[in-house]
Amino acid sequence: MNENNKDYTLRLEAMLPVIEEKLKSGGSVTFGPHGISMLPLIRQGKDSVTISALKEKPQKGDVIFYRRADGQFVLHRVVGQDSRGYIMCGDNQFFLEHGIKENCIIGIMTEVIRDGKTISCNNKEYLRYVRRLPWRRMKIRTIHTLSKIKKKILH
Repeated sequence: MNENNKDYTLRLEAMLPVIEEKLKSGGSVTFGPHGISMLPLIRQGKDSVTISALKEKPQKGDVIFYRRADGQFVLHRVVGQDSRGYIMCGDNQFFLEHGIKENCIIGIMTEVIRDGKTISCNNKEYLRYVRRLPWRRMKIRTIHTLSKIKKKILH
């Protein structure tokens, strides 16, 4: 990397105070998430998301930006709630994460920026995608199970 082409990527850890202050003052923050847990909705290195402050309690289907007890930042969807807190899961996953407390939540995704086009989380096509997610999760689980069976049979 030469001097004219510096990488100015900042770690979320370092930016957290700025993000929290921006959200607290009614603003929003846009960044490009890393990982594959929210495929096909969010593609690493291609798409960005806009996060805003929570105005009300998260609902099933909302995508929440939160911080786990181990310090890891996560952007996953609310799939339910129980006595321990919110139940979260990435769109490309089927393992559920229980016990996410409200004090862990930093903000809520309000937009996805995909191929230069801003898609609101209130958009009809987006909401249709959210309604189909339980079927997608069942398909992922079935493929995973069949893959495990295949490995056992072949080995």
